[in-house]
Amino acid sequence: MINCTENCAEFSDEAKTVTAALRISKENNVAGLHLEVSYYPVLGNTRGQNHLDTEHAAGIDIEKLHFEKAMVNYMRCNFWCGTKICSSLSEIPQRTQAMLIKLHSGEYMYLLTACGDDFKSNIEGNESGCSLFVYSHYPQNRCSTCALIFAFGNDPYILPTLATEYGLRVMNKPGRPRRERRFPEIFEYLGWCSWDAFQMDVSHEGLAAKAQEFKDKGIPVRWMLIDDMWAECPNNNLATMHSRELRQFEGDPQRFPGGMRAAISELKEKFGMKVGVWHPTTGYWNGIDPDGAIAEKHRDLLAVALNGKLIPDPSFEKSFKYYYLFHSFLRECGADFVKVDNQSFINEHYSRLIPIGQAARNLHQAIEASAGVNFDGTIINCMGMAIENFWNRPQSSVIRISGDFLPENRKWFIQHLIQCSYNAFVYGSLYTGDWDMWWSDDGQATKNAVLRAMSGGPVYMSDKLGRSVGEKILPIVYKDGRIIRLKQPAIPSADCLLEDPEQSGKIYKIFNRAGKAGLLAAFNLDEKESAVYGTVSASDVYGLGKGRYVLFDYFAKAATILEEGEEYPLTLKDYDDFRLFFLLPLDGDIVPVGLLDKYISPATFEVMAPGKWLVHEGGTFCIFSAANPPAVLLNGKPLKSEAIGEMLFAIELPDQNGPIFLELD
Repeated sequence: MINCTENCAEFSDEAKTVTAALRISKENNVAGLHLEVSYYPVLGNTRGQNHLDTEHAAGIDIEKLHFEKAMVNYMRCNFWCGTKICSSLSEIPQRTQAMLIKLHSGEYMYLLTACGDDFKSNIEGNESGCSLFVYSHYPQNRCSTCALIFAFGNDPYILPTLATEYGLRVMNKPGRPRRERRFPEIFEYLGWCSWDAFQMDVSHEGLAAKAQEFKDKGIPVRWMLIDDMWAECPNNNLATMHSRELRQFEGDPQRFPGGMRAAISELKEKFGMKVGVWHPTTGYWNGIDPDGAIAEKHRDLLAVALNGKLIPDPSFEKSFKYYYLFHSFLRECGADFVKVDNQSFINEHYSRLIPIGQAARNLHQAIEASAGVNFDGTIINCMGMAIENFWNRPQSSVIRISGDFLPENRKWFIQHLIQCSYNAFVYGSLYTGDWDMWWSDDGQATKNAVLRAMSGGPVYMSDKLGRSVGEKILPIVYKDGRIIRLKQPAIPSADCLLEDPEQSGKIYKIFNRAGKAGLLAAFNLDEKESAVYGTVSASDVYGLGKGRYVLFDYFAKAATILEEGEEYPLTLKDYDDFRLFFLLPLDGDIVPVGLLDKYISPATFEVMAPGKWLVHEGGTFCIFSAANPPAVLLNGKPLKSEAIGEMLFAIELPDQNGPIFLELD
């Protein structure tokens, strides 16, 4: 029997062994789809199953939805999200978590899956359309959950935030949108990670040698992350490292003979570093050694997964105690923060032990409560892009949004840029994206540096010993190591949102903002490395107003005036051909560009009043002047300007670390 009202549909079979209700909640242009299902079979009629299916408890088939294109965000593996551009429902990949759809009317619809108290949801295509289904990985007879959030409107860029904030409210989640999450002060500065530099050979000696290199070269790295293989997990083979287990909280005695305290103390006391330590949620990749010191002392805080691995217990109380023991040991050794890896292990390891919604909530609240007590909440979340992770982090702000960095790999750069920029569109509603480590002596170092500068997230290298290149690093930081960080995520321009950049034949553009200025990076991501074509205009940077703009090409050091609505044609011939543009409002004859030795020049100064600028440190300051050379004063004294191109002038400022006040004469 089916009963329908405007916002609800109900069903039950004659015996009422199965009942279901589909309810819609609404608020302006956002809505939630809520599913309630119960299954209480008559004894003897269950055919061996007396509960809802643990992997497909309930679902809804969608057969008709006509649209132009959709940008689909899906789990390409257990830990990382990928992007696919689709033109029909049947093309939607399995484990899809979010979709931006452009309708034929020109309006947009954004779909975001959910994770409630027990159940999570996924979308996947099928022959006749697509299916939305919920599951909990745990035997249950009743399901009552929000299954989907959807938002509508003409502006695609506001829809993820609208949907996410509505989802937080209707699911009663403790989390907050990104703008309300505190970005850790440590990550405002330049960092370095040990993984690509040392991998399995990370040691006290090697870390100290790398810190000395930064000091000798004048590279202002302010924090170091001791990544994988610091712990006592005997292994000398990358191919088998994921089969190892954690024995104790202390470092490997061969590579850290004085323990973690001695290594961290030297980095802090001799080199002035903040220090972070990496660890997986599971102890080590394969869990915790049942014969090790941790299991011997704290067996009551651990659980055995169905696959036999010994892991932290999924209850909040026990998992908090486990992580607190771990984190307090690291804090006593001098650590300032943690990178917590392998976070989407919940999907596999806690199956049949506890519903996935409960597991995710308990895990993230336990980790963040412990990190809050021990490290002021300073965490890098990693390998945790599943929807249950998305909805359940209460406070932390930083999350890795791409697979691992691969040095000296031009094809990898393409996938990395696609992953980070599209994932930032989805995840940027809640989190600040970490675009991962990079090498300053890589053949693509300049491109990688520009991406990190544009990202709005933390910036850290993983250069091998002796190979850090200051000239590639210094353009993204001030002299004291503070990164010139933008406050929004870098995401695709409007004409790229629904295009496959490897197949479109068009340039791929990501944008960000620095006050009233727009920043735009353009790349060739063509699958065959053929030339790509397109245009650049103020409309490529969301939020820029109408009017005239100065288009500044950073690497060419050239400026062009764009009239209102004008487009600048651009061709990029291969992967190595890329551009970094600034779009500066042309409100008068003179427009400040910023410090030329920094990639994000417009963020290096503040406009205090018309013709009065506070520059954050010394260097070469660039000004656009459509008329005469600008007359600029420092402390009432005129500064000499030098023409460096048509309508562009450079002024050499004193070489000082602090702010410098300039004004037009």
